Amino acid sequence: MRAHLAESVGGRVHFAGEATSAQAPATTTGALLSGRRAAREILETAREGQSVTVVGAGFAGLACARKLVKAGLRVTVLEARERVGGRAWTTWVDGMPAELGASWIHGHKGNKMTKVLRRSGGRALPFDYDNAAGRDRAALRELGRLTKDMDDRPDADTAPISSVLPPAPSPALRSAANMVYAQEYGAEPHQLSITADEEGVGGRGGDLLLPDGYDRLVEQVRDGLPVRTGAVVTGVGYDAAGTAVRLRDGEEVHGDHCVVTLPLGVLKSGSVTFTPELPEEKRAAVDTLGAGLLDKLWLWFPEVFWAAGADVIEWSDPEDPGLWSYWVNGYKAFGRPVLLGFNGGDQAHRVAGLTDEQTVDSAMSALRRMHA
Repeated sequence: MRAHLAESVGGRVHFAGEATSAQAPATTTGALLSGRRAAREILETAREGQSVTVVGAGFAGLACARKLVKAGLRVTVLEARERVGGRAWTTWVDGMPAELGASWIHGHKGNKMTKVLRRSGGRALPFDYDNAAGRDRAALRELGRLTKDMDDRPDADTAPISSVLPPAPSPALRSAANMVYAQEYGAEPHQLSITADEEGVGGRGGDLLLPDGYDRLVEQVRDGLPVRTGAVVTGVGYDAAGTAVRLRDGEEVHGDHCVVTLPLGVLKSGSVTFTPELPEEKRAAVDTLGAGLLDKLWLWFPEVFWAAGADVIEWSDPEDPGLWSYWVNGYKAFGRPVLLGFNGGDQAHRVAGLTDEQTVDSAMSALRRMHA
């Protein structure tokens, strides 16, 4: 499905973005590599001076555009937001990078994003997932026993992970499954095929936090590239002569090629139409691949009241397993009395429907019970 999503159409419209990456989906590395791959596709046939319209200024769009510009092509980058970076989105608070989007470089050894980090001059902070306070190791061992041989099933590509779990799991097992799957993929075990757990992250070894912010890496890849922000794309037309990208204000941007780096969720929404309609295999890939939800909440406190030396704080709510179950210790990472809470999958969808005040109240209720 990812290969179908990545295929170009008519030799004119090309697709990039983390969802097109079979090597590292759902990561900034996958986005970066997909953008470079789309640029190579164009450069196989393009002539110097030809024009390319790139839709989206995340890592995929910026990496693609930068490679094409260096090769002598004329590139226009369109971004619907008023900022660049896509789902890498850094907000600075009290001298600390509060990442609203991507937080980690996953698998830093042999990872192209690690090279970008080094070129940017940013620092790398190794993150130890095993240095966890409150972890229910017995429940995780039970989950490990249940899922041990599931990769050997002949239907592993289509069978959900939930098929190897009991129909009525205990609260402890539900919490462990939330930790391993919902917190990792933003989706529940019944939404994930067994082989979904085998997709890569772009490198080997441990993960890194970026104490100098992901925005430093965005600017490193951008390298001064001009971007038209606030340019909302509503349609992409293509034929043998070239492409025409339609904007919400009625303007059309013409080019010899177009690179679409829209997130999978935007493609699913149908808010951008393609003329002519995309091929059936492409539409099937858009329909079949899923997009999970992982929500983050940053909380600042007057002082540290939790395990100051832990990288991770875990908790299982006995009444609602999986809710506010995973916290990153900002004091260990950034030297600030900050906690970063995560919700994934069904719990994330629930919390997303709350107001800001209700969200904070819910999180504080969990923290009080965790540290009572």
